[in-house]
Amino acid sequence: MKGLWNPDASVAQKWLIGIFLSVMLGAMVPIFSRGFIPSDVWQLQALYISLALTALGLVWLRVLYKRGQWKPAGPWQDYGPLKRLLMIPLCLGFWLLVLWLNLAATLPKAYNQVFATEVQTVSSATKKRSSGRYSCHYQLKLPEVRYMFFEFCIDEQAFDQLPDGPMPARLTARQSYFGRSIDSIALVVRRAESE
Repeated sequence: MKGLWNPDASVAQKWLIGIFLSVMLGAMVPIFSRGFIPSDVWQLQALYISLALTALGLVWLRVLYKRGQWKPAGPWQDYGPLKRLLMIPLCLGFWLLVLWLNLAATLPKAYNQVFATEVQTVSSATKKRSSGRYSCHYQLKLPEVRYMFFEFCIDEQAFDQLPDGPMPARLTARQSYFGRSIDSIALVVRRAESE
């Protein structure tokens, strides 16, 4: 752990680094594992909790700074007053986003893996081709899902055989208060009648 902090770092600085790294790693889960959809209510509650935790974190940093147990490091010391003023909201916004990803998606997804109940619902799905670097190229989209980190991937051969436009679908998911994890999408595709 010596590479993460200086040998003379205080216990408070070590705690700060540990919390920061944990939250950063947790925020990677919804980016690379995209089958969970947080509920709208929980997304809003997670935002409020993230705002409160960010405010508490600022108070904690201020207390540590006043006690001499923490000080900004790196290029912060070389920044002028204007650059520091501009960096503060950028850093706070980034931290708020990362914390929100943990509270809205990572922790609820883990909860759903253990405690959620299995449900089946009826919806419609449309095929969608994507060109994103970290997304799958052949997907099924659900019209009721407006969460940017949700993808349901299919292979190219199945994608080419599906018709354009909405198709009836039966969703199998694990659902809890926090949201749902889509396990499968069974499509009902009508075959063209032969003449």
